[in-house]
Amino acid sequence: MFPYSRAHRRTMSADVVAGALRSSARAAGVTGTGLILLNGDAPHAIGGSDVDAARLERAQIALGSGPAFRCMVGGKPVAVCDLPTGYPDGHPELAPYTGPVHAVLSVPIRVRGLVSGSLDLYDHRPHPWSRRQIGTARGLADVMADMLFLLAAQRAPVSASLPGVTP
Repeated sequence: MFPYSRAHRRTMSADVVAGALRSSARAAGVTGTGLILLNGDAPHAIGGSDVDAARLERAQIALGSGPAFRCMVGGKPVAVCDLPTGYPDGHPELAPYTGPVHAVLSVPIRVRGLVSGSLDLYDHRPHPWSRRQIGTARGLADVMADMLFLLAAQRAPVSASLPGVTP
């Protein structure tokens, strides 16, 4: 059906995901975005729109903690005003590994109704997240879910870090 090799489809997937993450950051008016996907029950840091986003995703995976985990377990958005502050308003355990990241908004990515990952938006400055920003993030997560579903239908794997997406 698709005349491309598996390696070529993987590269195309990386380009699509990388572009979608950068576009999501611009559309939401945030510093950056990152993506964590579940493969079975195991979360994988897919990448980010920039180095700081990728660092945030890797730190959450390495520590098994963070707003993305709370979002995926609870199935609802988790808004953090300032990452270095104490829990539950922040996640100080992540701060040493995430550089200038402060405000984080994690929204669930649902494929066919099941939580399949988290789209994480971040800013360098601490701030509360408005209802409008949360609504925008939810819409972007829905678009990301549709894109991931289409990539999976083309057998273009995206459940591990991709070349071309900031790992």
